[in-house]
Amino acid sequence: MNPADLKVAAGGFVGGILHASVSPLVVGYDFSGVIDKCGDAVDDLRPGDSVFGFLPYGRVNRQGAFAESVTVDVRQIARKPDQITHEIAAAAATAGVTALQSLHDIGGLRSGGRVMIIGASGGVGSVAIGVAKRLGASVAAVCSTHAVEFVRSLGADSVIDRRHEDPLKGRGPFDVVFDAAAAYSYAACRHLLAANGAYVSTLPNAGLVIGKLLTLLSSQRCATITVKSTRLDLELLASFVREGLQVPIDASFPVHALALAFARLQKGDMRGRVSIQVEGGFGG
Repeated sequence: MNPADLKVAAGGFVGGILHASVSPLVVGYDFSGVIDKCGDAVDDLRPGDSVFGFLPYGRVNRQGAFAESVTVDVRQIARKPDQITHEIAAAAATAGVTALQSLHDIGGLRSGGRVMIIGASGGVGSVAIGVAKRLGASVAAVCSTHAVEFVRSLGADSVIDRRHEDPLKGRGPFDVVFDAAAAYSYAACRHLLAANGAYVSTLPNAGLVIGKLLTLLSSQRCATITVKSTRLDLELLASFVREGLQVPIDASFPVHALALAFARLQKGDMRGRVSIQVEGGFGG
């Protein structure tokens, strides 16, 4: 599950941007499963192969991953390594590629760099810690009290308990501030950034527009991530997981208990991802 699922299920303006308006509506983006059929032009995958990925975020998407089958573009999936379960592969998909594209592609994070990850215990932030470490960076992770030891166990070099200290004071400079929780703004974080640093958020809002205007006067950057599923990124992510990248699972639910899964996601205070087991269907 992703926060986007809540927005799509609720409808409204944001939900309409993230998914086509269809009835019946099936939610869910991340998936991992076994190929049933291939189109005639597909020559590098075959029925029976295990693959993973995520459906596109946007009005072009009329499907949902919380279903027994999806039809996907071969360029937007990758083979699932045998060492990885379907649950972990699905849980890694959006979160891992979001972290990779935010930190590396947008943020320009390289070996020796420094990154602050805000919302480090959530679905994206918890995976982003390991992605940043595999890019060779040092990580300062921001989370709530309940998750301090959990976040430290994921490999963060330092952990900031936001309930006991202000993460925006006395820190930096960072090459990237990755606001996985969309909790702050560029204006609030820019003093933490290096001269050529980047603030990257997972959610567009009015503060982002102001941030882009402010960066016109500096060499810093302000951006939001619009994640796209590509085979190259999924293959790199798969190699990270195969080599030990942790993809924490906060809770797992059968698809017939989807309402309980939504309730868990809405409650917050996450320690990783919420996964949905589709096998067995809605009749449980």
